[in-house]
Amino acid sequence: MKTTYSRRELYAAGEFLGDSATRRKANGGYILGGGGGSPPPPPAAPTQTTVQNTSIPEYARPYVETMLGATQQQLFNTTPGPDGTTQITGVKPFVPYSTKPEDYIASFSPMQQQSFTGAENLQVPGQYGQATGLAGAAGLGSIGAGADYRAMATNPAATQAYMSPYVQNVVDVQKTEALRDAQMRNVGANLGAARQGTYGGARQVLAEQERNRNLQAQLANIQATGTQNAFQAAQQAQQFGTTAGLQGYGQAVQAAGQLGQLGGQQLGAQQGIIGLQNQLGTQQQQQQQNIMNQAIQNYAVAQQYPQQQLAFMNAQLRGLPLQQTSVQQYQAPPSSLSQVTGLGLAGLGAYKAFG
Repeated sequence: MKTTYSRRELYAAGEFLGDSATRRKANGGYILGGGGGSPPPPPAAPTQTTVQNTSIPEYARPYVETMLGATQQQLFNTTPGPDGTTQITGVKPFVPYSTKPEDYIASFSPMQQQSFTGAENLQVPGQYGQATGLAGAAGLGSIGAGADYRAMATNPAATQAYMSPYVQNVVDVQKTEALRDAQMRNVGANLGAARQGTYGGARQVLAEQERNRNLQAQLANIQATGTQNAFQAAQQAQQFGTTAGLQGYGQAVQAAGQLGQLGGQQLGAQQGIIGLQNQLGTQQQQQQQNIMNQAIQNYAVAQQYPQQQLAFMNAQLRGLPLQQTSVQQYQAPPSSLSQVTGLGLAGLGAYKAFG
């Protein structure tokens, strides 16, 4: 197969470039100036390019631009640029509802503070102390009552203090009456002895002495009986005083118990009042906390409202056919080299056909 061509043949094929003879080999390579060197690459085949363009419809463009601009204003700090555009200078910082903790938590209500003060000043009721004193005195008195009674019963002065101061007067009166009666009996006896003629005799003297002895015994008996009665009355008085004292001590113990109960009731009443104040104050505090929570929630809603509106607008826009797609295909024209080669081959074929 012929692999080299003359200048005439190359001219006929249209493949002569400048002053150098380019000869084409049968396998598609080139030999420049009669051979040698690397052949150039074969001519590229025609290519086809597809371009797909997506755009926003004109009717929706203002809404999309408005939404994006509002979003930019919400999220970023911006400033007008020198060319009329908007430039982003930073992200907007978070703005809290407040930087003061007391704006988030309700303070104690006045009624709660009053209950705190009442609880702080709460003390043991005074009745407890009085009851303790009475109970102690009653116990000690009861313990000493028996010893006191024994001391009084064995102490003549103490017994004398309980005896009637008029007992001797009563005894003296009884003695006087007994002496008078004895004297009357003596007179009658002497008269009888005189009538009998025995007056002055031994019998009369013995009888008179016996009467005098009986009189003395009667007087002594009157004195002893009066004193004994007075002593017994004094003992009864002592016993009554001791019994009355024991009863008083018992009543003191009962009074101590009642005072303790009253003190407990007073303490319970005070605690109930304080508890009720604290309960009602807690309701007031909760009401204030509810108001603060609602204000915080309203602030959060106000902060999120623009984003919610933008999200709603974005959702509405997403439901519309916002993307317009156009497809354009481009067919690349044949290169000059391929055109020359085609013409050269056609001329070469004609040359061979016609000699």
